[in-house]
Amino acid sequence: MPGFKFYSCIAGILIFCLLSQLVKAQLPLTILNEKSIEVNLWGKNSIEYFEDTTRHLTMQELLKDSSISFKSTQSHLPDFGFIEEAYHWVRFRVRKQTDKPINWVLRNDYPMIDELNVFLINEASGEIIKKTVRDAFPTYQREISVHQCAIPIDILPNQNYTIYVQLVGTDAKLIKLKLSETHFFYSSYLDELWFWSAHLGFALCMIIVQVVFLLVTKERNFLLYVLFLLGYLSIAIIGGYGIIDSIVWPENIWLKRFGIVFAVVLSNVLGALFYTHALRLKNTSPLLYKFLLADMVLSVVLSSWIFIIPYDISVNVYSSALIFVFFSLVSVSCVVSYRRGNVSALYYLFGTIAYFIGILVQIIWTLGYLYPSLIVVNSMHIGSMLEMIFFTWALARDYRRTREEREDTQRELITALQSQNKEISEALIRGQTLERKRVAADLHDSLGGTLSAMRWTLTSFNTKHLSTQEKQVYDSLVEMTNDAHQRVRFLSHNLLPEDLEEDGLQVSIEKLIEKLNRSNKTKFELNIHLDKRLNKKTEFELYNIFLELINNVLKHANATEAYISLENLDGYVHLEVFDNGKGINGESKRGKGLYNIQDRIASLGGTWQIESTTKGTSVLAHVPLT
Repeated sequence: MPGFKFYSCIAGILIFCLLSQLVKAQLPLTILNEKSIEVNLWGKNSIEYFEDTTRHLTMQELLKDSSISFKSTQSHLPDFGFIEEAYHWVRFRVRKQTDKPINWVLRNDYPMIDELNVFLINEASGEIIKKTVRDAFPTYQREISVHQCAIPIDILPNQNYTIYVQLVGTDAKLIKLKLSETHFFYSSYLDELWFWSAHLGFALCMIIVQVVFLLVTKERNFLLYVLFLLGYLSIAIIGGYGIIDSIVWPENIWLKRFGIVFAVVLSNVLGALFYTHALRLKNTSPLLYKFLLADMVLSVVLSSWIFIIPYDISVNVYSSALIFVFFSLVSVSCVVSYRRGNVSALYYLFGTIAYFIGILVQIIWTLGYLYPSLIVVNSMHIGSMLEMIFFTWALARDYRRTREEREDTQRELITALQSQNKEISEALIRGQTLERKRVAADLHDSLGGTLSAMRWTLTSFNTKHLSTQEKQVYDSLVEMTNDAHQRVRFLSHNLLPEDLEEDGLQVSIEKLIEKLNRSNKTKFELNIHLDKRLNKKTEFELYNIFLELINNVLKHANATEAYISLENLDGYVHLEVFDNGKGINGESKRGKGLYNIQDRIASLGGTWQIESTTKGTSVLAHVPLT
């Protein structure tokens, strides 16, 4: 009996040690019930990881190999940076402690991984259920690698499960495993998808708006901004949810990995062209202008590593570095441009900073230092939309400034032309005045003198010995000579009367009508009301128009009465001449006199109309006061 007790004691100790080891080796259970909306797994003692350096371990080999040692995640964060292809295994235990129809998904918010396999092991029955991204939901995730992956966890109530997760990544990664209740996951997922879709819709609307502005204004700024938006849109589409991968290149693994590099480089090139022009760096800061162009060229040249050493550098870290350098240069350029007088650069700076902050927030979240709220997850989209708003504001201001400068230039040009035209008009008037004085002097001194001599010569004839017929010819000749002399005197005195220069148009016309009423059979009635003197050109042209019309009445109308009205009203000078003569025939309408009147009225910017019947002729002219 003493020997039995001894062996029993030894056996008890051994069993206790074995059970202790089993308990020690066994992970704590993660309990899921009605209150388990979302459970963060990583960083707790209920989850472990193992790095597969062989890169080919299967689930069966992992279970059989007792030498494999998993490590706790409490003080470990997987590498984020320049890494080679890495294989990780993660395991945890879970128990659904409710009979209600509630389901959960295994979720990884931002894995940046190439492959994900999940193995659910029922500890009671030993059954193994394998799930891959093809079993993921929403539906589109089943065919592509995505940034947000959710795989259903089909477990029976009140049974213990050990879950193994195999992760394969060839780029910077951050493992954030969570267990989320299905409806809660869908709600947050749809919020993020709506935000992403709204951002793309906003960007497309902004592109359409800028295209409309481009078509209307033909401004180069709008063209470059449209191209810049297209470059940014390529980043947002290629980097968002993997949808474009599945549509454009579903089988091309290389493009799935490096498409984002092409998008970032394209955006950098188009962005450099836009910023250098919008900030006017060629004039405000030639050095920064060269730096931005150099950054554009280097981003293209350095990106050739994707063809030479495609798996030695993190695509996402490299793309982030390109964006960081570019936006740093742009921010400095905005400050310098603003300090050198370009006020719009301040709005470009605000937009750039808003987008840059959005990128920084997303990177910090990706590194695990921020809680993934809706605002944090979509920080880059929010920053991008703010950037578009600020940029549109800046572009509108630039266009308004450019238009005002163009209008100022046009006004200065018009003012200069008007000044030149005024000088030309004054010179023309001076020349015409001098010419008219010369012609008037020639008519009075030369032709007038000749006609006077003819009159005196004719009066010296002895008409007593003339026959009746000769007497009639003589009387007719004397009458014509007297008439010609009167007309020459009329022309010489009215080509440019001194009264027009000294007293103005009203006095000159009043004196002329007074003379005409004393020496002609046609009686003129005058109604003239001018409350101020007109400019010299208008007075000069109106006087000549008036002379031409009076001459037509005297020469062609055979009228006994004529009515003349001249007044200024509502910013116009209104001239009306009406006679009761025989009217104007077709040949007279084509005369040089009427063409002269038309040209003079046109030179004053006025209009006129003429109506003629057998009962008389009416002429109306309207000339603006200038």
